[in-house]
Amino acid sequence: MRRFVTLDLETVPDEALVSAVDGEPSRPYPEQLRRVLAERRARTGGRSDFLPLPYHRPVAACLLEAEEDGGIVRVTDAVAWTDRRGPEAAFLETMWQRLEGASLVTFHGKGFDLPVLELRSLKHAIPTPAWFGAARGTGGTEHLDVKELLAGQATAAPLDLYAKLVGLPGKEDVAGADVQALYAEGALDRIAGYCMTDVVQTFLLFLRVRLVEGSLTPDGYAESAALAREALPRLFARRLRPGERTALDGFLDRCAPFFEGREPALRAQAL
Repeated sequence: MRRFVTLDLETVPDEALVSAVDGEPSRPYPEQLRRVLAERRARTGGRSDFLPLPYHRPVAACLLEAEEDGGIVRVTDAVAWTDRRGPEAAFLETMWQRLEGASLVTFHGKGFDLPVLELRSLKHAIPTPAWFGAARGTGGTEHLDVKELLAGQATAAPLDLYAKLVGLPGKEDVAGADVQALYAEGALDRIAGYCMTDVVQTFLLFLRVRLVEGSLTPDGYAESAALAREALPRLFARRLRPGERTALDGFLDRCAPFFEGREPALRAQAL
């Protein structure tokens, strides 16, 4: 049996690091952040104000856990964490335990999510030998980055574009650029809901990639997708907070074109 964990993080700038870099601890935090962002824009010639990875502090993380047996992938759990639920160090320790023995599935996780988890573990002095080594090609753990799998040697596209290509809704009323403002408003449930939509779409894209590459048969893919469609509403009802479920209202219904996309392949096989 093979176990998968599909993961996504949402982050905001680390307030303590922003203050340390700004060098004026008495200055209000919004002004400190404005100055740090302005310096970043200046360093990139105005091309970007995306801060380097050490600045990123997770405020939400979502995952889907799944098991593959007999060529069928079954979703077994859904988890949403926000920083109102407990200390970051405890979250990190739990996350590394979840990932132990699993194949990690992400979208751009090799360039963002996993390095952020490692850097936060560096901050909190939490050992992560297996995954730290894997990120550098010296460990035995498996990380399947869907962005990398889809792009190959071509230029990669955003998750939103790949999702819409296969009939998923992609980004809707929230995007990554909105997380900082939502966090300042205390809208953690909306952030977690948005994070979960990215996780679900990454997982479903992963199933489609497995079909295309041949590691899932058409029947195995069809059953795996049908099982996900059946399991996700139950898992959301059991595992998510009311506000998080509200943020996800209608999302699975809007994924229907993806699941309906199985039908032509099944008809062709029947012929």
